[in-house]
Formats: sequence, structure tokens, C-alpha cells
Amino acid sequence: MTRVRVFSITNILVGSKITSNFNSISMGSAAAVACKWIFLCSCLAIFDTTLSLSMTEVRIPKHIMRHEDAMLGCKYDLDGESLYSVKWYKDGFEFYRYVPRDMPPGQVFPLPGVDVDLLNSTDNVVVLRRVTLQSTGRYRCEVSGEAPSFQTVSGHEDMIVVVTPKHGPQITGGQPRYQIDDIVRVNCTSAPSKPVCHLSWLINGVHANRTFLRPYDPIIVGREGLEVARLGLEFRVRKRFFKHGDMKLKCVAKISSVYWQSNEESVANEKHQKIPVLESRETVVAKSRLRDKALEDNQLKDASTSSAATSSAVTYLPLAARHSILTTFAPTLLLLTLPGLAAMLPLLIAFFCQYCQFNIYMRQQQQQKQQDYRLQACHGCFGASIYRQWTRHIHPTDR
Repeated sequence: MTRVRVFSITNILVGSKITSNFNSISMGSAAAVACKWIFLCSCLAIFDTTLSLSMTEVRIPKHIMRHEDAMLGCKYDLDGESLYSVKWYKDGFEFYRYVPRDMPPGQVFPLPGVDVDLLNSTDNVVVLRRVTLQSTGRYRCEVSGEAPSFQTVSGHEDMIVVVTPKHGPQITGGQPRYQIDDIVRVNCTSAPSKPVCHLSWLINGVHANRTFLRPYDPIIVGREGLEVARLGLEFRVRKRFFKHGDMKLKCVAKISSVYWQSNEESVANEKHQKIPVLESRETVVAKSRLRDKALEDNQLKDASTSSAATSSAVTYLPLAARHSILTTFAPTLLLLTLPGLAAMLPLLIAFFCQYCQFNIYMRQQQQQKQQDYRLQACHGCFGASIYRQWTRHIHPTDR
């Protein structure tokens, strides 16, 4: 603790004057000597005063989101003193007072942007409900001791209410491809916020040179006075900016430690064509449909060509070969052509006709064999000639 000795300057001056006057008086006078010592003792009277009250901590959130509850803390050390009052101020205006001797000890004073939760507030903590933009300001805690000293200590901190952007920063003005020595001119714009966002540019993950940056003044929008930040980037393209044919431009928007968002665009070198031009979903669907239709047309054309070739080949085959094809390959061909049955219908009709013709031919051959057998059985007899004439009359086409 610090001990201070206080002297009365007025008494010292008066005492010095009286001392000089007494020097002029005869030292033999007992009354004069007594008065001299009385004045000297009164001038040299000293008293001790000890400063015991001290502020140990003022805890106020530096940034807080809008519509959240804020807790303001104030810690102090009385060191034997008695507490008289704790007062809270915002921008110099008192809004809360705590006096232990009062009933109730807490008292609230109306102030715009400050809504005190009196039930949860004490001499060390003050709770503010659902802070707004008007709650931003400087808050000060003042602690006073009891009589007779009435010592007073205080501490203050600033609190900023934050309104974050509704979306990330937007990049405009860029081109999909650049050549060496082209000029890149792009802008990064943040969504409205409070306070204004801090913007920064990165090229391939490295902060851009300050000479590339083009700052703009913030734009104030809306009734709440939200601010829009803008930052331009302008530089000449060099070969070192392209890595594997790509150059990445990234914009970062942040508000202290409570908000961080970024947006990145990738541009290609004109000589590298590995990145195709983006096309809409409708265009892709249309191209895929055209491709499928062309594939179906080719399948139909191939099927018709193969059926025509097969039918022409079947026409010139002997009947025995046709029978072999029908009995051996027809089931297999039928299974293979099930997906395109409509396209293979002419081929199936041709096979069916040939099969019917083959059955008719086989029946005729069987009948002819039976007739030859009968002729051989009655060879040399009179009835053979009559039977031969009868068979020729029934089948005049068979020779």
C-alpha cells in the first residue's frame, strides 16, 4: 500500500512568517518561546491517508452479434473499505446504479439501445438483453467507497454490435481466359454489414501486392446504415501467375473474429484448352437426346440392312441349307434380336415363308418316294402302266 504524508502549505507559510517574527523578539521571553513551539507543532502536524480501493478488471465483449445478450463485468478490490455504489455509463450517460444500502439495491435509468435485465444484474455483472445497433458504444464502470474518503475508481471498454452479411463476397469483371500481358480488372463486393467488412485479395493462395489493389469508399445502404465494402484488383498477367494453366483469384471478407467468408474464381491460360467452356444443363440434355436418337437411327439402319442381306441370301440358298439354318441358327438369332424385334420383323417373316415352303417340298418328296415304292412293287405287271398313268393324271407337273 502507498502511504502519503500531507502537509498544510498555508500553515507552513504562516508558521514561517511567525517564526521570523519571533526571531525579532527577545529569546528571554518565556511566553514567546511557548507560542513559537505551539505554532511549529501545528505546522508540522501530519496525517496519513491510505488509498485502498482499486479496479481489478473491466470485462466487456469487444464484438457481439445483434439480438444476443451481453454480459458486462466489473471487478474491484475494496481492501477493507466499505462499498458505497457501483455505476455504469454508456457514452457518458448513466444507465445502471447499484447501492447496497438501497432497497432494492439495483436501479435502471432508461437509455436508447440499453435494455438492462435487472433481476440478473448485480454489483459485479450487468446483463443487457438483445442488443441492437444502438447498443454500440463505450461502457464505463465506476466504483465508489464509503465515507469519509469516498474514493472512486473506474474503467472502460468499447463494445461493437455486429450485423453479418447475408452472403459471401461477389467477384465481378473477370474473364474465363487470359493471355500473357493481358490486364486483369476485377472487383470484390461484400454484402451489407455493420461494421463494414475488411476485404483482401489472394492470387494462387498468396496475398496480392498492395500495388495491385484499388480501394473504394464504403457505400451506406438501408435505414439501419449498413455498409457495403468494395475492393478492386488490377494487374498485368505474367507467366508466373499460371500454375498448370490455371490462375486462382480469391476474395476474402471478414469482420474481426466473428465473421469470415471467401469467394474464388479460376481462370485459364488461352494456350491451355483443358478446361471446357461451361454449358447450361438444358444444352447438355438436348445434345444427349440428339446423340441417343442418332444411335437409334444407326441401329435401325443396320438392322434393316442385315435383314435385307439375310433375306437375299436365304432366297438363293438350297432347301436343305435353309432347313439347317432354320433349325440351328433361328432360335439363336431370335434371342439376339429380342431388343430390336420390331426391326427384325421382316427377317422373321422371310424365315417363316421359307420354312413353310420347305415343309411343302418335303411332303412332296415323301409322296414321290411312296409312289416309286409302289411302282417297284408291281413292276412288270399290267397294273403298273395303269397306275403310272393315274399318278401322272393326278400330278401332271411331276416329270
